[in-house]
Amino acid sequence: MSFPPPAISILVCTRNRPEDVRRCVPTILANRFGDFELLVVDQSDGAETADFLESTGDARVRYLPSRTRGLARARNIALLNARAPLVAFTDDDCIIDECWIGALVEEFGQHPEIQGLYGRVLPWGDHFQEGLFCHCLIADENERVIAEPAPPHRYLGHGNNMAFRRELFLRVGLYNPGMGAGTRLKAGEDTDLTYRALRARLPLMYSGRPLVYHNNWKTHAAADRLDFGYVVGFVMVFGKFFLSGDRVAGRCLRDRLGELVTDLRECVQWRNWRKFRQTLQKFYYYAYGFLPALYFRIKGDPRWPVTSEIPRN
Repeated sequence: MSFPPPAISILVCTRNRPEDVRRCVPTILANRFGDFELLVVDQSDGAETADFLESTGDARVRYLPSRTRGLARARNIALLNARAPLVAFTDDDCIIDECWIGALVEEFGQHPEIQGLYGRVLPWGDHFQEGLFCHCLIADENERVIAEPAPPHRYLGHGNNMAFRRELFLRVGLYNPGMGAGTRLKAGEDTDLTYRALRARLPLMYSGRPLVYHNNWKTHAAADRLDFGYVVGFVMVFGKFFLSGDRVAGRCLRDRLGELVTDLRECVQWRNWRKFRQTLQKFYYYAYGFLPALYFRIKGDPRWPVTSEIPRN
């Protein structure tokens, strides 16, 4: 006996962070909109995450263990196993608003032309924590639809709150498994896929209605290291497209370089020597990003389906 697919598949990828999963998953299951499946791709070394998910006793949870490594690979596994026409991603270190899933489904229903949707991300907690920094936030409440090449992080949002019609991946391919968390390059897989969709003129929307909270506070030193990875990822992605003749990607690279020059000038003006050293390092990582950009320009993009990404039990 076959059952109809749910309205939306919620996809969460994790590795060795059972405490984060224990915070995140219950907030997903408690959403007011209940017609969904939750796929958790687990690349962990231990069984803590598996044991917790089993303890929920919720039939909507589908557990997918994998021996692979890397967020992009895990996301591809989730995509290839999802049953719904809509797929939504959040991260295991996020806490989900109880109206999040319903807001995603409603926005896709009200905007049949869009192929992807990004939502609002606020820091978890009542206020910013002194001495700590939380990345990947977007507080804008204004809606917008982008259907041409543009820097995704500026106009759309981040990978911890995004959803797509599954058919988008048939058009632009899967996440690049050589990019992102769990690889040497640390970042870039979300930007790469989103920019591929924008180059294909697929309409993507930002809305402030779907809301998640990011619980990933870092010290300034750890935040600096993450920023260096983001610089490499940015140059890697836009450098790849620039090397294929994309003028918008070239402008994005030029603008980012200009921002670094401005930052350096302001550091000298205000004698902020800590940020001065950090900015000098960013110039290094900016230049370094062109090496993987050339590699991925030659290698090309992953297409759908990639059968080797399907987990084997």
